[in-house]
Amino acid sequence: MGNGQDTGAGEHVVDYTMDIDEAALEERAEPVAVDRTVRLLARENRFALRAGPASWNPLGNGQGVAVDISLRCVAHRHPECRLRWVRVSVDVSGSDGTVLDLSPKDEVATDPVRVITRYGGGLSLQTEIVPLGPEVTVERAREQDVFFPRLTSSGPMFAAAWWDFLQVGEAPLHVDRTLRLLAGLPDGATQAHLHTTLRAGVSARGALGTVPLVGRRKVRLDAQGTFEDL
Repeated sequence: MGNGQDTGAGEHVVDYTMDIDEAALEERAEPVAVDRTVRLLARENRFALRAGPASWNPLGNGQGVAVDISLRCVAHRHPECRLRWVRVSVDVSGSDGTVLDLSPKDEVATDPVRVITRYGGGLSLQTEIVPLGPEVTVERAREQDVFFPRLTSSGPMFAAAWWDFLQVGEAPLHVDRTLRLLAGLPDGATQAHLHTTLRAGVSARGALGTVPLVGRRKVRLDAQGTFEDL
């Protein structure tokens, strides 16, 4: 689901067409009444991933290839909806891949911070967390990769990386963040198959409860760092 487009310089954008996660609804202990209006309203939230050019780095000594993948994730709520949570997952098992590292990878802080991520070779990313003091204006903070509380992740040594963005109290949740994934592929690999999934919980006007949404997309990444829809 979703529409992908190339933007030049190896970049690729996927806007996800989110659907109601019927399986998740059926598993609820308390059913959520989701009528046609609620379904249409829930789908009016925007979810997208923008993949920048990837970097392929042979590790040598039979350790395979490390691929540094940068994704910009956007979750923009409809004015009559409230995002409760957003989950992004990137699965590399289709290429016999393993997640070596990811960024950000923990609940970052109780205050806004800037996350700076670099790859200098090897099996991990280098991450620097810079606190933003009270002198930083709102306008300047918007120019940074600012992460607010309740971000959690998992993935190293597994075949998929997961990031969860969770709403804090009643403050609106809006996601516009760069995610970095360092994937390990076998020796000689010249392409990678990525299965990306976005999930979200939305409170929509007229629904008594959180409506689960899901969107999936498969892309192929080649050794030149460019992406193509599958």
